[in-house]
Amino acid sequence: MSLSIDPALIGACALIAILIALPALGAASRRRQSREMARVATGFMEFALAVRRSGSRLVLDDALLKSARHLAIPELLSFEFILAASRTTPELLADAAQRLALRLKRRVAFERKMLARTAPGRWRGSLAAALPAIALLILAAVGMALPAGALLCLLLLETLGCWLLWQAARVEV
Repeated sequence: MSLSIDPALIGACALIAILIALPALGAASRRRQSREMARVATGFMEFALAVRRSGSRLVLDDALLKSARHLAIPELLSFEFILAASRTTPELLADAAQRLALRLKRRVAFERKMLARTAPGRWRGSLAAALPAIALLILAAVGMALPAGALLCLLLLETLGCWLLWQAARVEV
């Protein structure tokens, strides 16, 4: 007894698996970005402390500024304005860096909290999304075939469900 499975079914199951993985990949990307933002916040806090200790204007590390620009932090514009101003006192510069660091740390804490709260829902959604593919494979194993139109309908429903999971994984602050 040989088990032959329709290539369309294998393709549909592979597409379903990819769709199921997308929300998890989005959440992983947000976690990675959150770690980078926490590192940048620590850098700004250290810069503020160094400026306060020295009592003079120091030069901000270019790598830190580049990382902050890469993260597209909205508050960075006002900090860069203060950094570029020639009449800025060291105390004002340190205060601006510290405020920026605190905002970033709060944002990171909130994003991590939201990602943690949505994780169980993403897991349940992923398991529920995998059930149709498993059912299709079981039906194919017992010899029942699903028409191509039904496979297409299932793929469209899976796409909608996985899009909803993707929206749950996105935490924009």
